[in-house]
Amino acid sequence: MKTLIILAHPSEDSFNKAISDEVKQHLEFKKHEVKIRDLYKLNFDPILREDNYTSFYQNKLPKDIKVEQDYITWAENLVIIFPTWWNGMPAILKGYIDRVFTNGFAFRFTKGESEGLLKEKKAVVFQTTGQSENVIKPNQLVSSMETVIDVGILDYCGLNVITHKFYFSVQHINKEAREDMLKEVNGIVDIL
Repeated sequence: MKTLIILAHPSEDSFNKAISDEVKQHLEFKKHEVKIRDLYKLNFDPILREDNYTSFYQNKLPKDIKVEQDYITWAENLVIIFPTWWNGMPAILKGYIDRVFTNGFAFRFTKGESEGLLKEKKAVVFQTTGQSENVIKPNQLVSSMETVIDVGILDYCGLNVITHKFYFSVQHINKEAREDMLKEVNGIVDIL
Protein backbone atom coordinates (compact mmCIF):
# COMPACT_ATOMS: atom_id res chain seq x y z
CA MET A 1 0.00 0.00 0.00
CA LYS A 2 1.04 3.57 -0.65
CA THR A 3 0.23 6.09 2.06
CA LEU A 4 0.70 9.84 1.98
CA ILE A 5 0.79 11.73 5.28
CA ILE A 6 -0.15 15.42 5.10
CA LEU A 7 1.01 17.16 8.28
CA ALA A 8 0.02 20.72 9.14
CA HIS A 9 1.70 21.77 12.38
CA PRO A 10 4.64 24.19 12.69
CA SER A 11 6.31 22.59 15.72
CA GLU A 12 8.67 19.64 15.57
CA ASP A 13 7.78 18.94 19.21
CA SER A 14 4.02 18.85 18.69
CA PHE A 15 1.73 15.92 19.36
CA ASN A 16 0.72 16.20 15.70
CA LYS A 17 4.33 15.45 14.73
CA ALA A 18 4.34 12.53 17.17
CA ILE A 19 1.18 11.18 15.48
CA SER A 20 2.85 11.57 12.07
CA ASP A 21 5.98 9.75 13.25
CA GLU A 22 3.89 6.96 14.79
CA VAL A 23 1.80 6.49 11.63
CA LYS A 24 4.92 6.40 9.44
CA GLN A 25 6.74 3.90 11.66
CA HIS A 26 3.69 1.66 12.10
CA LEU A 27 2.76 1.57 8.42
CA GLU A 28 6.34 1.02 7.28
CA PHE A 29 6.50 -1.93 9.68
CA LYS A 30 3.39 -3.22 7.87
CA LYS A 31 5.27 -2.82 4.55
CA HIS A 32 3.48 0.31 3.34
CA GLU A 33 5.38 2.81 1.25
CA VAL A 34 4.98 6.07 3.19
CA LYS A 35 5.70 9.63 2.12
CA ILE A 36 5.19 12.75 4.23
CA ARG A 37 4.28 16.23 3.10
CA ASP A 38 5.03 18.45 6.10
CA LEU A 39 3.44 21.69 4.92
CA TYR A 40 5.38 23.93 7.30
CA LYS A 41 8.73 22.30 6.51
CA LEU A 42 7.93 22.69 2.82
CA ASN A 43 7.05 26.34 3.41
CA PHE A 44 3.98 25.62 1.32
CA ASP A 45 2.39 28.77 -0.09
CA PRO A 46 -1.28 28.54 0.94
CA ILE A 47 -2.43 31.65 -0.89
CA LEU A 48 -4.82 31.04 -3.76
CA ARG A 49 -4.25 33.96 -6.03
CA GLU A 50 -7.05 34.99 -8.33
CA ASP A 51 -5.11 34.01 -11.44
CA ASN A 52 -4.74 30.47 -10.03
CA TYR A 53 -8.48 30.21 -9.61
CA THR A 54 -9.47 31.60 -12.99
CA SER A 55 -6.65 30.34 -15.18
CA PHE A 56 -5.89 26.73 -14.39
CA TYR A 57 -7.99 23.71 -15.02
CA GLN A 58 -5.09 21.25 -14.91
CA ASN A 59 -3.57 22.57 -18.10
CA LYS A 60 -1.60 25.45 -16.58
CA LEU A 61 -0.59 24.30 -13.12
CA PRO A 62 2.10 25.98 -11.05
CA LYS A 63 5.01 23.57 -10.47
CA ASP A 64 4.46 23.35 -6.71
CA ILE A 65 0.84 22.28 -7.23
CA LYS A 66 1.77 19.66 -9.83
CA VAL A 67 4.26 18.14 -7.34
CA GLU A 68 1.56 17.87 -4.65
CA GLN A 69 -0.98 16.43 -7.06
CA ASP A 70 1.57 13.81 -8.15
CA TYR A 71 1.98 12.74 -4.51
CA ILE A 72 -1.79 12.44 -4.09
CA THR A 73 -2.09 10.51 -7.36
CA TRP A 74 0.63 8.12 -6.16
CA ALA A 75 -1.12 7.47 -2.84
CA GLU A 76 -3.79 4.91 -2.14
CA ASN A 77 -4.35 6.36 1.33
CA LEU A 78 -4.19 9.88 2.73
CA VAL A 79 -3.56 10.47 6.43
CA ILE A 80 -4.22 14.10 7.29
CA ILE A 81 -2.93 15.37 10.65
CA PHE A 82 -3.55 18.84 12.05
CA PRO A 83 -4.43 20.88 15.14
CA THR A 84 -7.73 22.66 15.70
CA TRP A 85 -7.25 26.42 15.45
CA TRP A 86 -10.29 28.65 15.85
CA ASN A 87 -12.49 25.57 15.47
CA GLY A 88 -11.10 24.66 12.07
CA MET A 89 -7.95 23.62 10.29
CA PRO A 90 -4.80 25.77 10.10
CA ALA A 91 -4.73 28.23 7.20
CA ILE A 92 -1.81 26.41 5.59
CA LEU A 93 -3.89 23.23 5.28
CA LYS A 94 -6.95 25.09 4.00
CA GLY A 95 -4.72 26.81 1.45
CA TYR A 96 -3.25 23.43 0.48
CA ILE A 97 -6.75 22.14 -0.21
CA ASP A 98 -7.72 25.34 -2.07
CA ARG A 99 -4.66 25.15 -4.32
CA VAL A 100 -4.12 21.39 -4.75
CA PHE A 101 -7.62 19.89 -4.81
CA THR A 102 -8.46 21.62 -8.07
CA ASN A 103 -11.27 21.31 -10.59
CA GLY A 104 -10.14 18.64 -13.05
CA PHE A 105 -7.92 16.91 -10.50
CA ALA A 106 -9.94 16.32 -7.33
CA PHE A 107 -13.40 16.95 -8.78
CA ARG A 108 -15.11 18.08 -11.97
CA PHE A 109 -18.43 19.53 -12.97
CA THR A 110 -20.50 17.72 -15.57
CA LYS A 111 -23.91 19.04 -16.56
CA GLY A 112 -24.20 21.07 -13.39
CA GLU A 113 -23.28 18.13 -11.16
CA SER A 114 -20.00 17.60 -9.35
CA GLU A 115 -18.07 14.34 -9.45
CA GLY A 116 -15.27 13.39 -7.08
CA LEU A 117 -12.18 12.23 -8.95
CA LEU A 118 -10.19 10.80 -6.02
CA LYS A 119 -12.27 7.63 -5.81
CA GLU A 120 -10.53 4.43 -4.78
CA LYS A 121 -8.52 6.39 -2.19
CA LYS A 122 -9.06 6.16 1.56
CA ALA A 123 -8.60 8.98 4.04
CA VAL A 124 -7.97 9.04 7.78
CA VAL A 125 -8.05 12.35 9.64
CA PHE A 126 -6.34 12.94 12.99
CA GLN A 127 -7.32 16.27 14.53
CA THR A 128 -6.02 17.51 17.87
CA THR A 129 -7.42 20.20 20.11
CA GLY A 130 -6.48 21.80 23.40
CA GLN A 131 -10.13 21.96 24.39
CA SER A 132 -11.69 19.23 26.47
CA GLU A 133 -14.27 16.89 24.99
CA ASN A 134 -16.93 18.04 27.46
CA VAL A 135 -16.52 21.63 26.23
CA ILE A 136 -16.27 21.08 22.50
CA LYS A 137 -18.84 18.30 21.91
CA PRO A 138 -21.92 19.86 23.57
CA ASN A 139 -21.47 22.91 21.34
CA GLN A 140 -21.59 20.62 18.28
CA LEU A 141 -18.18 21.84 17.14
CA VAL A 142 -16.94 18.29 16.48
CA SER A 143 -19.86 17.44 14.22
CA SER A 144 -19.55 20.81 12.47
CA MET A 145 -15.86 20.26 11.70
CA GLU A 146 -16.49 16.67 10.61
CA THR A 147 -19.20 17.83 8.22
CA VAL A 148 -17.04 20.53 6.66
CA ILE A 149 -13.91 18.38 6.32
CA ASP A 150 -15.25 14.87 5.76
CA VAL A 151 -18.32 15.67 3.67
CA GLY A 152 -17.71 19.13 2.26
CA ILE A 153 -14.12 18.51 1.16
CA LEU A 154 -12.96 14.89 1.22
CA ASP A 155 -16.16 13.08 0.24
CA TYR A 156 -16.89 15.81 -2.32
CA CYS A 157 -13.57 14.85 -3.95
CA GLY A 158 -14.47 11.16 -3.91
CA LEU A 159 -12.28 10.10 -0.97
CA ASN A 160 -13.58 7.36 1.30
CA VAL A 161 -13.19 8.79 4.81
CA ILE A 162 -12.48 5.80 7.05
CA THR A 163 -12.35 7.76 10.29
CA HIS A 164 -11.95 11.29 11.62
CA LYS A 165 -10.43 10.97 15.07
CA PHE A 166 -10.28 13.88 17.51
CA TYR A 167 -7.77 13.96 20.34
CA PHE A 168 -8.89 16.35 23.07
CA SER A 169 -6.97 18.34 25.70
CA VAL A 170 -3.60 17.40 24.19
CA GLN A 171 -1.72 20.26 25.90
CA HIS A 172 -3.10 19.27 29.29
CA ILE A 173 -2.67 15.49 29.45
CA ASN A 174 0.21 13.48 30.84
CA LYS A 175 2.77 11.39 28.98
CA GLU A 176 0.92 8.12 29.66
CA ALA A 177 -2.31 9.49 28.16
CA ARG A 178 -0.42 10.60 25.05
CA GLU A 179 1.17 7.16 24.73
CA ASP A 180 -2.29 5.58 24.96
CA MET A 181 -3.47 7.91 22.18
CA LEU A 182 -0.53 6.91 19.99
CA LYS A 183 -1.38 3.22 20.52
CA GLU A 184 -4.90 4.04 19.39
CA VAL A 185 -3.46 5.74 16.29
CA ASN A 186 -1.83 2.43 15.34
CA GLY A 187 -5.12 0.59 15.65
CA ILE A 188 -6.86 3.14 13.47
CA VAL A 189 -4.31 3.04 10.64
CA ASP A 190 -4.32 -0.77 10.74
CA ILE A 191 -7.50 -0.57 8.63
CA LEU A 192 -5.58 0.97 5.72
